[in-house]
Amino acid sequence: MHSFAAFLPLAILLPLAALLLHGGAPARSGSSKSSHPKSSNLVHAKAALLFQWGYGIFLIWISIMAMTVPEGLVLRGGSLPFGATNIILQPTLYIDGRNAPFLLLLGICLPLIFTWLRDREGRYGSSYYVSANLLSLSLAGVFISDSLLLFYLFWETALLGAYFWIGMHGRANIHTGSVYTALVRFCLVTLLGSLPMLVSIIALCAIAGKDPGIGGIAAIVNDMPAVQRWWVFAGFALAFAVKLPLLGFHGWLRDTYNVSAPACRAVLSALMSKMGAYGLILVLAPGFPQEIARLAPYLQTLCVMGAVYGAFLCLAQDRLIDILVYSSLSHLSLVALGVFSASGDVATTGMTGAIFQVFNHGLIMAALFSFDARIFTSGDSPSLSAGGGLRSGQRRLAAVLLTAIFASASLPGLSNFAGEILVLFSAFRSSPWITFLASLGALIGAAALVRAFHRIFLGAPKGDGAGFTQAADFSLGETGLALGLIALWLVLGLYPMLFIQPVEKTLLSIGAGGLAGLQ
Repeated sequence: MHSFAAFLPLAILLPLAALLLHGGAPARSGSSKSSHPKSSNLVHAKAALLFQWGYGIFLIWISIMAMTVPEGLVLRGGSLPFGATNIILQPTLYIDGRNAPFLLLLGICLPLIFTWLRDREGRYGSSYYVSANLLSLSLAGVFISDSLLLFYLFWETALLGAYFWIGMHGRANIHTGSVYTALVRFCLVTLLGSLPMLVSIIALCAIAGKDPGIGGIAAIVNDMPAVQRWWVFAGFALAFAVKLPLLGFHGWLRDTYNVSAPACRAVLSALMSKMGAYGLILVLAPGFPQEIARLAPYLQTLCVMGAVYGAFLCLAQDRLIDILVYSSLSHLSLVALGVFSASGDVATTGMTGAIFQVFNHGLIMAALFSFDARIFTSGDSPSLSAGGGLRSGQRRLAAVLLTAIFASASLPGLSNFAGEILVLFSAFRSSPWITFLASLGALIGAAALVRAFHRIFLGAPKGDGAGFTQAADFSLGETGLALGLIALWLVLGLYPMLFIQPVEKTLLSIGAGGLAGLQ
C-alpha cells in the first residue's frame, strides 16, 4: 500500500467533522450583538468558506498525488462477515487516473461555488451547511469507494443531503410552483432508479459470497447466465441514467434546479450529476462490456437525441437558468456518447474523452450557475424578455460569464474543445451521422447561450422587468478567482495532454475502462 493511501479516509472524514461542528454549534445567548441570529449565521458562513477552501486544497493535493502514482492509491480494510449470510465484506477505498479527476473536480468546484455564492446577509443557518457537507462527503465517498455496498451507501446518502438542502432552503417561484412538489418528484424518481441497483449489488454479493467490489463485477458477471446478467446490468444502468440524467430520465431536472438554493443548484449540476457519469465510466463500462457492445447503436442514438433535444429546448427558454439546465442535459449526453462509443481501437480515446468532458462540464456549470445567481440580489435568474443592458452595472461579471459561455461552446483553445474532439472522434468511428448530429446539438446549444447573453447584458436597458434588484459587480477577489479558472481552461485547452496523459496511462495499464487492477 502506498503511504499516501492512508489519507484517503480524510476525503470523507473532513466534511463529516465540519457537519458535526455546524450541527453541534451551541446557540448564542445573552444580549450581545453576536447573539442575533443573523450574526450567528454569518459566523457559520465564514467558517464554511474557510473549511471549503481547506478541504478543496486537500482534495486537489490527493488527486494530483494519485495521478502521479502509476498504480494509484488503494486502502483496504479488514474482512468482516455480514451477519449470518456468509458474505464477506472488505471496505476498500481507491483513487487512480480514472477517478482522480472526479475528486479533483470536487476540490476545485466547492471553494469556487461557496466563494461566489457566499451568504453575505446571514440568510442561512447551520442546517444549510450541515446539508451541504453531508452531500460533499457522500460525493467523495461515491468517487473513491471500490466496495459495492459502501458505494451504494454513499450513493443514497447523497440523496439525503440534497433532500435536506433543497427541502429546508429551497424556494418556490412563479415558474416552478412549490418546493415540495419538485422535491418529491426528485426523490421518487431517484429512488426508483437506485433501488434496482441495490438488487443488482445484492445479487452480485450473493453469487460471489463476498462484496466483489467495483473491480470484481466483470469476473462475476462472466459466469452468470445471460438472463441474470441482463437484469443485473439493467439495475445499474437505470440508476446511472436517472442520476446523469439521460434523455427520458430527466423529468426531475428543471423543477429541482429551479427551486434549489443557488449554491445547491450549482453543486447539483457541477458535481452530483457526475455520480451518474462516474457510474457509466467506472462501473457499467468495465463491468458489462458485452451488454454495452450489443446495445451500443441504441445507446448512442439515445445520447445523440438527448444532445439535440436539449439544444433545441435551450432555444425555447426565456430564463437563463432554464437554458443552463437544458444545455447541461445536452452536454452530459455527449459525455455518455463518449462512453458508449469507446470500443475497438478507439476504446481509450472515447473513455478518456468522456472523463475529460466530465471535468470540463463540472467546471463550466459551477461557473455558469454561480454567475447566473449573482446577477440579482435575490438569486433569481434573469429573463431574456425582461432583461437588457445589465452589463453597464456588472462589467466584470458580464466578462467572465461570456468567457464561461465560450468555454461551454467549445471555443478552440479552451479545454472543452479538446475533450469534445476526443468524444466526437470516437463516435465518428461508429457512425459519421452520429457525429454530425451530436455536433449540431452542441452548435445549437452554444448559439442559445450566446443569444441569451446578448439579450440580457447588451442592448438598451429594459428596466428590472421582473422587479429584481441588480446585484453589485464582482469584487477584484472574485474576478481573480474567475480569471484563475479561465487560465485553467486555457492551459488544458492548449496543452490537454497535461490532463489526458495520466488518464490514458491508467486506462492502458489495466485495459480501457477496466478496474481489474484493484484486485
